[in-house]
Parts: sequence; C-alpha cells; structure tokens
Amino acid sequence: DRGLFYLINDVWTAPVLDWLMSTLSRAGNFGAVWLVLLGVIAVFGKRAGRTVALAGLFALVLGHVASDVLKELTARPRPFASLPAVRSLVAEPSSYAFPSGHATSAFSAATGVVLAAKRSLKRVPWSGWGMLVLAAAISYSRVYVGVHYPTDVLAGVGLGVACGWIGTRCVVGTGSRLGGPGR
Repeated sequence: DRGLFYLINDVWTAPVLDWLMSTLSRAGNFGAVWLVLLGVIAVFGKRAGRTVALAGLFALVLGHVASDVLKELTARPRPFASLPAVRSLVAEPSSYAFPSGHATSAFSAATGVVLAAKRSLKRVPWSGWGMLVLAAAISYSRVYVGVHYPTDVLAGVGLGVACGWIGTRCVVGTGSRLGGPGR
C-alpha cells in the first residue's frame, strides 16, 4: 500500500498532472460534480432520466453516510499524517482516510446511474460510461494529491458500487422498463 502510494504520489507525476489531479480532486468535494451531473440527467432525461438521476442521488447519499460511518469506525490516519515526504497538493482533510469518501461518492452516483439506466432503458448511454471514467479519475486523484492510500480508494470504489446497486434496487426495483426512453 505504501509502495504504490509513493509511486502514484511521488514518482508517476508531472506538472500538468499536478494541476489536473488537484482540479479533479476538488471537483469531487461535497459530491458537487455528481449533484450537477445528476441534475442535468434529471432535467434533460425526461421521465426515465429523472428515475435514473434519483437512483444516482439515493446511492450518493447512502454512500456518503456509509463512508462517514466507516471512517469513524476505522480511524485510519491519512498518508500526510503518517508518512514522511508526502506531496500534499490539496487542503489536508481533517477526517479519517478509510474509505475514501470521494471514491465512494463517485462510484455510488456513477454506478447508480449506469445500473438504473441499464434497467430502465435497457442500455447505458455514453454519459453513463463517461461518469464511470470520471469516477475512476477522481478516485485516482485522491492518491495522487496525497490524501489517501490506494486501499482507501479501492474500499471506496467497492462501497460505492454496492451503494449504487442498492440505490438502483430501491428506486428502480427489479421490474422492467419505466415507460421506455423519451417518456
């Protein structure tokens, strides 16, 4: 975990990546980017889009709560607090590290959207796949900027996928299409 952390945080770096990873990391603060994207889906996605956005929102809230509870239970210090020579590229959070809240939120919202779209539309629009790519980039950025270990991020990804699945089941259920696309 430490070896991979140092590779990502100290070796596999470049000035342009410093800017990009810091920007991605800040975009994930408070779930802001996900709230905006879910709002866009709800506004432009018609009836099915609103259902998909609601599944993503439910998953996002569930992921946030679950992540905060697990952070308090595990009380794992962040890398900048427990390792020497960490490059900290963003403001140092005061919460614990495990699991990554950014990774949990990212994959909760993105997985909720992808699974709900698949269930309700019988397909995943390109925007759903784009959300998964963005979720992966934001998750990686948390190690790059020095605020999480790789295992914090992996746990957040797993927790987020689980919350996305739960969000989809709660909002969309196991039934078939919700009136089809465009309604």
